[in-house]
Amino acid sequence: MPSTHQADGYVYDAFLSYSHGADAQTAPAVHRALSRLAKPWNRPRALRIFRDQSSLEAGPDLWATIEAKLGASRHLVLLASPQAARSRWVGREIAHWKQHREPGTLLIVLTSGAIHWDHAAGNFDRTRTTALPPELYGWFEAEPLWVDLTWARSETELVLGHARFRRDVGTLAAALHGVSKDALDSEEARQHARTVGVRRGLTWGMAFFLVASLVFGIMAQVRGDEAERRRKEADGQRRLATVRALLAESQSRLADDPRTAVRLGLTAYSVRPTTETRAALVDVLRRTPYAGTSQGPDESGMVVRRFSDDAGVLATAEEGKLTLWDVSQPGRRRLLHRLTPPRGDIKDVTFSRDGRTLFVAATKGHALWDISSPGTPRALPALPGATGLDGGGFGDGDRTLATVRDGKGSSGRLDLWDVAGPDRPRRLGSVTGIYDAAEVRMSPDGRTVVSATGKLMVEEADSGKVTIEHGSGMTAWDTSDPTRPRRMGRDTPWGGVLDFSPDGRTLISSNTRTAYVWRIRPGHAPQLLSKLRGHRGVVNAAAFGPDGTAAVTFDGSGGAVRWDLSRPGTPRARGKLLDGELGSGEDVAFTPDGRQIQEVDSRGTVASWRMDSGPGPWQRAEAAADPVGVAAVAVSPDGRTAATAGARALVLWDITDPDRPRQLSTLRGFSGLMTDVAFSADGRYLAGGDSASRVILWDASERRHPRRTATLRTRGPVASLAFSPHSPLLVTSGNEPMLTQGIEGWATLWNVKGGRAVESRSYTLKSFTHAGAVSFSPDGRLLALPGAGSGLFDMRDPGRPRHLKWDPVAVLQQDTAFSVKRGLLAVGESIYRVNGTSLSDPAVTLTDPPERGGHTAFHPESNLLAEADDRGTAVLWDIGDLQRAHIAGKLPSLDESVDDVAFTPDGRTLLTGGGDGRLRLWDLGPLPAAARDPKRLACEVAGGSLDRTQWLLHAPGLAYRDLCR
Repeated sequence: MPSTHQADGYVYDAFLSYSHGADAQTAPAVHRALSRLAKPWNRPRALRIFRDQSSLEAGPDLWATIEAKLGASRHLVLLASPQAARSRWVGREIAHWKQHREPGTLLIVLTSGAIHWDHAAGNFDRTRTTALPPELYGWFEAEPLWVDLTWARSETELVLGHARFRRDVGTLAAALHGVSKDALDSEEARQHARTVGVRRGLTWGMAFFLVASLVFGIMAQVRGDEAERRRKEADGQRRLATVRALLAESQSRLADDPRTAVRLGLTAYSVRPTTETRAALVDVLRRTPYAGTSQGPDESGMVVRRFSDDAGVLATAEEGKLTLWDVSQPGRRRLLHRLTPPRGDIKDVTFSRDGRTLFVAATKGHALWDISSPGTPRALPALPGATGLDGGGFGDGDRTLATVRDGKGSSGRLDLWDVAGPDRPRRLGSVTGIYDAAEVRMSPDGRTVVSATGKLMVEEADSGKVTIEHGSGMTAWDTSDPTRPRRMGRDTPWGGVLDFSPDGRTLISSNTRTAYVWRIRPGHAPQLLSKLRGHRGVVNAAAFGPDGTAAVTFDGSGGAVRWDLSRPGTPRARGKLLDGELGSGEDVAFTPDGRQIQEVDSRGTVASWRMDSGPGPWQRAEAAADPVGVAAVAVSPDGRTAATAGARALVLWDITDPDRPRQLSTLRGFSGLMTDVAFSADGRYLAGGDSASRVILWDASERRHPRRTATLRTRGPVASLAFSPHSPLLVTSGNEPMLTQGIEGWATLWNVKGGRAVESRSYTLKSFTHAGAVSFSPDGRLLALPGAGSGLFDMRDPGRPRHLKWDPVAVLQQDTAFSVKRGLLAVGESIYRVNGTSLSDPAVTLTDPPERGGHTAFHPESNLLAEADDRGTAVLWDIGDLQRAHIAGKLPSLDESVDDVAFTPDGRTLLTGGGDGRLRLWDLGPLPAAARDPKRLACEVAGGSLDRTQWLLHAPGLAYRDLCR
């Protein structure tokens, strides 16, 4: 039922007049009810009501505004009350309404007080009516309609849900709508039904929309998830393809560009850290001869760079600056000291062969330093009478120094100096008027000196023709009598290299891209033996290895060639060492063991290379230990001594120099074949067991003459023995053949004090067992005793060991080994984490384990695990990341089995013994560092990761990262 106020020009259907003091609660309730009762579903309200507190706009003239609202209203609804009757504003509103409207347009709602109509007088009864203002008296011709809401004052909530309130408001609303009460009720019912229908329709529509939205949302989510899955799958495939390409490129570049090969392997592992990529990176680090790079400081001008003979110290010299660097660690450099060089341009820097003295030659002076302590060098007296010099070289056990000073034409000078007493140098002999006086070297025995120059002496005739009067070359001098150097001969040309072999019998010189090998004999001119070719640039440096059979030549393109000069007349190239990032070569030197070389280029970059060919580990030495075989190997805690258990003897070895093991003593007294050997934690005692049920103890304090202290009789053949790391405790175990029940295992604990042993406890293992290698945890709290019915023992109270029967290794019958670090226990192919006196489930189970038969050993840093193999080799597992454990290397196969393995305490060498009766020592090279942290080692070796240009070339589509920050 629509309102008609728009049709007749009225804005409001009713103006609500009331007293604010009396009907502040009732007026809003009436207002809301009239607006909502019988409201069509498609309109905001049923009636538009004006109420001053909800509809009155602010203005300067309040009454003018009220008059306008009264004029815009079709009805006036008075909320009658005694307060309204006395209200001036209500009286003015009614007076205005009387003036402009008919009485039938005013409707009365009684909220308090009383209204009485006097029918005889036809007016309200003034004596009894208290709720009407005076202006209404005498205006109505008949009794008007009013709605009684006086009851509503006691109600707390007046809403349309209140039946009585709804009925009374309906009476008022019918009059405002101009319809009967029944018609209004019918319209309300119809509108309610329509509203319910609309609401239901909207509800169903919203429900349908919600369901549809959910369905489409789920479908969109599914499509999004699928798209995300496909994107991730595509990204994964792209990464996988990129990684495989990186690995393939890394392998292909390994020979010619090892630094880039390492960087590519590092990138592959960082992009996709899997077992495959870790194994590939470790393999590249193991196979590359490249050992590391260290960048030098920015240096300008002419700089001379020279290594000490042991390649451990680098001297860099320029005008006004002389610096000593420690470069003994590949990939690292450390400042040792800054010195003040002599005045003028630096011409030469030379170390004595023992590395204790440094000589610097300059155009305006020279200097000698005692650098026996490179961090605190000491200036030595200058050579008397000598000023500016061009070169120098030590010889005769560093007791003699040869110097040269160049001059115009043939006015050069050669001097020999006695520097045996470095604080009192003296001149021994001199030769003047020589041409080859720019460079000089002396043989180690001091009997031969070679001086050289690279200058050309020309003469221009009157006709303008230029003739070379004197070319570059080198001159050999017999200095057997240093007071009278004698010229032996001259050869041309010469291009910058002079280096004697350690025995002084061979010399390498160079000219352009070729190096020359000479035979040196005291009293005879040098004899050319061969030429070393294969360089891309001018040969600038050369060095002999410590044994004189290996050499390396370094050229201006940054490349180096390794040579086998065991037959100097027929040299063999052992391979090229190339690095496209190195500048022109300036100097090269071998480390004392001959296994590495150091190169320094024109930019001050030091590169380290391994001389070993092929991937490691490399055999350093071998020695015949026993004609029958070596069953066990042990290394003393200080790493100086090794022990091998042979057929009926135990042999002690000095392995201080792993390249030259020396037999110290042979210990006998065993009746059966030896089975195991072990050192005590302090290295003082040595125990050996045999198959004749015997264990012998020695005091090995004097390695050459160990003293036998005790012989122990065991219950059966000894299979294994071990000392506790923190108590005088020895455990022995073995197997005792039974006539009817197969093999019965046993284990015995012995207290070892003063070299004497007393049995403290004995255990019998379950029948049908085989006792394997026993081992203590590094803290001595656990004893692993493999064999059925055995397992772990809590050894915190050595007098009362507690058997941990519940442990998962209790039924295993394999060898065991505890790691020194990381809390690991290897049992066969399984590696467990040790937590106090308990084990977790296997942290990793090694796949494709070797054919067992020998022992297991952890590397001291616990990142490598070595396992002896019956097939004649030993397997090295990279367990630095247990979740990505893999075989990192194998020793070259032998004809006989490998029965035992042991690491030296420094972790650099692995010892093996086996069926061929030989003790072998293996250089592990970079494997331990690679297993510890392959990314860090790769960054050190390569001097950084791929730069942005290289990354874009090799890993397109992947965001660039500096992997070495």
